[in-house]
Amino acid sequence: MPLSSFTRTLSRASLGLAATGAAVLAALVAYTVFMRWVVGKPPHWAEELPQLILVWTTLLAAIACTRHRSHLNAGLLPLLVHSPGARRALGRVTDLVLLLMLLVLAKAGWELAMLTMAQTTTALQMPAGIVYLAVPVSCLGMALMQLEHLFTRGDTP
Repeated sequence: MPLSSFTRTLSRASLGLAATGAAVLAALVAYTVFMRWVVGKPPHWAEELPQLILVWTTLLAAIACTRHRSHLNAGLLPLLVHSPGARRALGRVTDLVLLLMLLVLAKAGWELAMLTMAQTTTALQMPAGIVYLAVPVSCLGMALMQLEHLFTRGDTP
């Protein structure tokens, strides 16, 4: 399977999971608000579970954003650098630096996740490292997207 097919599939899957997470998050928050203000008895996980889902949802969506180059882009490069060749070269350097930084973040995130797996969360009593595991998973996904960008010809936005 070529890299572009794999990254396209990964991007779609991560976006689908993120969309599902956003829907679940909305339902959980609505339920929590109802239980707190109408029933007067909020669930014990009212803060912890939505936070966990928010972290995973955001970082999974970042994988698709990286593939489409739709995040962290102010659009200043074409205004500052007029030469298409210089823009391409600068884009390649940027892609390489991002790839390296994502791999460093993935390693650090993995170490933090493993370090905190023995600890449990207060309300859900699940390993705390599950929250931090979103960092290496998403960074590796984003690194694959950056790898695809490096091997793709054409101007970078």
